[in-house]
Amino acid sequence: MTTNRTQPVRWQEPHHLSEGKVRQLLTSAPWGRFVVLGDSVAAGAGDHSNGYRSEYWADRVAAMLRTARPGLAYLNLGRRGVAGPQVRSRQLTRALAFRPDLAAIAVGRDDMLGGSFDAEIFAAELSRIIAPLRAVGCDVLTFGLFDISRSRSVPQHRKAALREQVRLLSERTEAVARRHGAIHVDLTTHPAGEDPGLYSKDGNHPTVRGHAIAAASVIHELSNSRSTFSLLRHTSTLAT
Repeated sequence: MTTNRTQPVRWQEPHHLSEGKVRQLLTSAPWGRFVVLGDSVAAGAGDHSNGYRSEYWADRVAAMLRTARPGLAYLNLGRRGVAGPQVRSRQLTRALAFRPDLAAIAVGRDDMLGGSFDAEIFAAELSRIIAPLRAVGCDVLTFGLFDISRSRSVPQHRKAALREQVRLLSERTEAVARRHGAIHVDLTTHPAGEDPGLYSKDGNHPTVRGHAIAAASVIHELSNSRSTFSLLRHTSTLAT
């Protein structure tokens, strides 16, 4: 009898997390209320990838967090076509009302592609989104976008300028995140991002495979930061 040795793509992917690895990374994870704010990157967009279920990064992260906290409450406020000011004015109040202890802010794509991107104005707006969440004790995630300039759909003459915009957006986002004690997930320099096949035909979003890699990166960052946050919470409790 012939045995088919070809494995599904998801198991060949070096950045994929098995269920056992997720459980190991999220042992005693403290988060029970997870909210997502942002643009189409938050809402979810991207082409299908063979071997991967059609599920976007935020839903994947919520599902993985539920391996540690089965009762996790999850709210995704992300909407397509919104920039930083709209995220703050339309989503922040609802996010705070949800009483999250973990928030992911995926914003900047539409600011960057809007035609007149001002990195300093964007950074100030992002700070106004993060600060109220941190003020109520919520842990916050921010993101550097995958380098969409590597997409086959981006014309060659636009690649260099777009790559510089992505880099600048990621740098400003990380700087604001560090200033507020947030967790930054750097997808801009992720090795998988060098593969043109990671990007959807629209040239602006990763495929579902990219979403799976992004979700795995989030879980790794949360695992790396968990002990620090636990210590900060413990110290804060002792001080009150």
